[in-house]
Amino acid sequence: MNHYILIWSVCAFVESHVREEITMKELVRQTGFSLAHIRDVFRKCTGKPLSRYVQERRIASAAKELLDTDRTILDIAIQYGFSGRTVFSRAFQRHTDYTPSQFRAEAPVTDRVRLCAGVYGAALPKRRNHDSDSAATR
Repeated sequence: MNHYILIWSVCAFVESHVREEITMKELVRQTGFSLAHIRDVFRKCTGKPLSRYVQERRIASAAKELLDTDRTILDIAIQYGFSGRTVFSRAFQRHTDYTPSQFRAEAPVTDRVRLCAGVYGAALPKRRNHDSDSAATR
C-alpha cells in the first residue's frame, strides 16, 4: 500500500507547526489516521520514529535561526519547545555534534532540504568529521 498521503500529511503538519507544541491529538485530527497507524507507517517508511523526526525538524529550524538572528540560545530553545538551554544543548549536540554556541560561532553552511513532495525545510546541519578534527590536532 502506498502511504504517500500519510507521510506527506505528517511532514507538512510538523513543518508548519515546528515552533509550536505539536500534540499527537492534533496530528491525528489533521491527518485522519490513528496515532498507532501514523507511528507504525512513519517508522516503516522513513526508518525513524515520529518523535525523533519532530525533534530533528525542531533542531534543524533552530540551527537556521541560530545563524540568522542574534536571539539568545535560551529564547530559541524555548521557541522550539525545549524546556531550557541545557535540554536544548544536549539535544542539539546529539543531532549535530555541535553545541549551539559552537554552531553559532563556527557558522557552518546550512541548506534547505526536500522533506517530501512539496514540503521543504531547513536541513539538519551535517555532523562534524571527528577523524579530521583529531588528525588536525595531532
